[in-house]
This record gives sequence, structure tokens and C-alpha cells, in this order.
Amino acid sequence: MFIKWWHWLRGHIASKLRNQLIMLFSAIAACIVILLSYLSYLQSAGLNRDNFIESNRKILKLVNQNLDGYLDRIDDLSISLRKDAQFMDAIISKEYGSQLYIQNQLKNLYYSSDDIDEASIYTPKAGQLYTMSKAFVNLRQQATNAPSEEPWYAQAAHSRKFRSLESGYNGESDGEGSFLVFHRILINIADKKPLAAVSITYNLKEVKRILQDISGKSGEYIGIFNESNRLFYTDGPKLAESETARLLRAIPAEAKDTESRSWSIDGERYLAIYNVSPHNGWKLVTLTPYSVLNEEASHARFINLLVGAAAVVLLISVIVVAANAITRRLMKLSRQIGMLGDGNFEVQSELEGTDEIAHLSRKYNQMIVRINDLIAERYEMQLNERTARLIALEAQINPHFLYNALQAISTEAIVSGMDTIQEMVDALASSLRYSIKEAETVRVKEELAYIGDYMLLQQARFGTRLRLQVEAEEAATEAWIPKMILQILVENTIKHGLEQMTGEMEVKVKAEAVDGQLLLTVSDNGPGIAANRLAEIRAYLDNQELEYREGIGLNNVNARIKLLFGQESTLQIRSDPGAGTDVLVTLPLREERPYVQGYHH
Repeated sequence: MFIKWWHWLRGHIASKLRNQLIMLFSAIAACIVILLSYLSYLQSAGLNRDNFIESNRKILKLVNQNLDGYLDRIDDLSISLRKDAQFMDAIISKEYGSQLYIQNQLKNLYYSSDDIDEASIYTPKAGQLYTMSKAFVNLRQQATNAPSEEPWYAQAAHSRKFRSLESGYNGESDGEGSFLVFHRILINIADKKPLAAVSITYNLKEVKRILQDISGKSGEYIGIFNESNRLFYTDGPKLAESETARLLRAIPAEAKDTESRSWSIDGERYLAIYNVSPHNGWKLVTLTPYSVLNEEASHARFINLLVGAAAVVLLISVIVVAANAITRRLMKLSRQIGMLGDGNFEVQSELEGTDEIAHLSRKYNQMIVRINDLIAERYEMQLNERTARLIALEAQINPHFLYNALQAISTEAIVSGMDTIQEMVDALASSLRYSIKEAETVRVKEELAYIGDYMLLQQARFGTRLRLQVEAEEAATEAWIPKMILQILVENTIKHGLEQMTGEMEVKVKAEAVDGQLLLTVSDNGPGIAANRLAEIRAYLDNQELEYREGIGLNNVNARIKLLFGQESTLQIRSDPGAGTDVLVTLPLREERPYVQGYHH
């Protein structure tokens, strides 16, 4: 529908010079309005972006400092138990009173902050694990050494600060789940061996409070990463792991202050602002779509476009009046030229003036005089052309002369008793008459008769090495096929089969009608076709790009059957090396001659 409307509009504009002038000047006015609106939009967008960057640089720095303070408080809380001498004695004791004291200290730890979801103390010497969690009501104590097998345990035991942090990110950017799991190993100062492991799981309550100062625009991405680029928190649209890794690689680890840069993800542009904490190396990153940043500028651009559109409408009205005044005289000259096109060669223009239109009118009058002179010259040229055609026709070679000469030789061979020569000459004459027959299609029985004459001539060359067998159903012999397609297939069989072998070869031509289709098969018991060569031939036939000399005949047949009988026609080749070749042509069964438009039409 749109294409139809576009063609109508295009034709309407091109039909009159007035419409073209209106369209040209209107387009110029519209371009000026659009350009001014765009420049205004760029200026507004630039100011908004600069203000947003300056504001968020300070906010991100402050937020990251608050995050550092939060992590320091977590670290202080985990190590506070190390200062309790009674607790340190209890973790190496197996007495019941010591276990109660550990449980009480665990409760104090668990209820020390409302952002703790779970807290546990593991004593490897006693093999006891104490756990408090919102997932169950009471404190749990169990005898196990499982925590010492966890990766975090070995990492904390061998780290410089005897601690390990696990991310609570659950793989979804929905703002749910835990923030981190903080593990602290309490060691014996003398031998550096672990005495207890304290694990605290923190939820997102405090982190969300810290991040609430960030703008939180629609579509904005917020991410918190540790010094090893491990993701601990994310909010907003989810980023692919590859995009996250690419973004983190672009952030310099030695960045001293909040920085910003443009970023692109899947064709959409973002403003990336990041801050790297000098205290612990954690990274706070925000990605804000430029489309969100430029919303206000887009609104202002829309208002400018509305005002500009009103100005363009007013300007178009002025342009229409001016265009009518300019083109009125041209319309008069156009009507006179239209009368000339209808055959009135006596109409002359009478426009006065000294401008270009008057000059065109005078040239039009000169053209009328010249046309009348050319008409007389044209009649004379047509007579001369007809005479030249008659002479050219008389100079053409008549192919029937050669056919009549062969008939005379055949008669002489009969009189002289040379029957073999007479048969060969008759076959050659029949083949010549068939080949010069002006028809694109023939009946199957005519093609089979031609194949018989063709094979008679080939047998004179190859003798008993070549045999022909023909099987044709009566219904198939009346069907129409492209002329000489069977001859081409038989010729290919002789050329690529018999000429490449020393033994005898039998060529079998079969025509049958099956379910409204005509099946033509040319088979031989020759050397066959190699598998790789057969694959090439099939591929070229499918693509209609066959250029190899040995494939020209097949390509000719394939192209002609599709041209004359449609795309449902097919040509298939089956061959095994040493087992012969079968070429199968499938056509719609036609009992009436298909219509073919000649080249001269």
C-alpha cells in the first residue's frame, strides 16, 4: 500500500513543473527547520549530558566512600570476636559451658545488624558448626568438618588478612538475594593455625540504602564489582558476561577519581560513569542510555518541529501562488505541444516576451517547420529500405538447396546399387530436414525417428560397438517435447561414454507416461561419472551456472525444458563409476503444442 501511494505521489509531482517547484522550495524550507531543530537538540543534549556527568561524578565518589565504610564495619564486626579472650578459650574447648558461650556470642553477632541474614561459627578443633539464620527459628549446632573443605576456607586461611568474600549475586538483575558472604578465619598467633571460622551473610538492605542517592533513571544499569572484577550487585537491565568483561577491561585499575566515557552495547549508546575505590579497589559503575539523558532535549526538539511545521505550511502557500504565476505560460505552451503530439503539425505558439519561455516558443515554431520537412524525407527512406530488404532476401542461402542435393545423391546411389550409401544419405537428409524445421517443440515420435537416423550415422562410424534400444509407450509418443533434447542426451552418451571405452555400449531410450507426467530416460552401460564430478554437474544444474564444455548440452536441455514447460520440469542424473549413467527428464504430459514466444516478437 505504501509503495503504491509512493508511486502515485512521485508520478503526480513529476507530471507538472509547478508541482516540482513547490516540492523543491518546500523541501528547502523543511530542511532549514529540521537543521535548526537538530542543532538546538544537540546543544540541549550536550548541556544535559555535561550537567548529568558532573552531578553523578560527585555522587558516585560519595557512594563508593560509603560502600568502603560499610565494608570496613563488616570487617570490624567479624574480627571483634578475636578480642574476646573467653570466646577464644571456648572455641578450643569441648566443654558444654564453652559451647553455650559460643552460642550466645553467635546470637549477639547475628542480632547486631538487621541486614544480616545468616551467621555461623565453625570450630575445626572441636568439629562443631553453629548457625543462626532467618531460614529457621532456633540456633543449630552440628558436628561436621564440611566447612574446612569449602574453597573459601582455604582462601581465607592463606590470605594476608585471613578473610574471604563471596558474592551473593544470584545471576539475575532483579535486585533480590544477598549482597555478600563474609568469611573470617580466627587463628592462633603462635602457629598461625585456624581456631575458628566466622561466616556472615548480608542482604541488600544496607547496600540499597547506600545506592539510593544514585539517579536511578529508567533503563540505567548499576553494578558493584570487587578488585577481582567479581560482580556483587547489579540493578537495571542485565548485561551479557562478555559485555560486562569488556566494560571492566576498559576501566583502568589505577583510576584515582570518578571518570566517564561513551559506551555502546548492541548498537545502543550509553554514558558510562565509574569510580574505583583507592581503599579496597572496588568498582562502582553506572550505564545510562543516551536516549534517557536526551529526553528533555527530545521534547524541546518536538516543540521546535511543530513550530517549524507551521512555518513550512505558511511558506508552502506563498510558494504555490508564486509557482502558478511562473508556470501559467508554460502550461499554455504545453497544451500546444500536446496538439502537436496528436498530429496537428500546423499549430504554432504565439507567446510574446524576451524571457526563456518566449525563446522556447520561437524554437517550437522552428521545430514545426522542420518536422514537416522530415516527414517527406521519411517516406523516401522507407521506400529505399524496402528495396534493400528485397535484395538481401534474394542473397540468402536457401538451406533447401542442400537437402535437394542430398536427395539427388540418394537417387544416384539407388540406381548404382549402393544401398548402404543410400541409407546414410537418406538419414543425413532426414536429419537436416528435421534440424532446420522451424519449431521449438515436436512430438516424441518425431524425436525418436530423428534419433534413429542419428544413430544410423553414428553406427556407420562405430560399427557393432554401438547399439540402440528404444522403448516408448503409445500415450507417450504423442506428447510434445522440446526439439532435439533426446539427441543432445544421446550425443553426450556417445561422447563421454563410448569414446572413453574400448568395449561395446548399449544406449537405451525410454519414454513413458506416469500420473500426468512424461518420463524420458536415456541410459547407457558406459564407464559412468566420478562421484565428485557428478556432484559438480548437479550443483551447476541447480544454480544454472554450468560453464564446463562437457556440461553445455545438459545445461541447454535443463534451461529449455524449464523455459518451455515451467519450473516443475526436472533433469536428473544418476551414475556410478563403472556401472553406466542414467539421465531422466520429467515433463508435464502435453498433448497440445505449448505456446512459445519467438525471439522476433
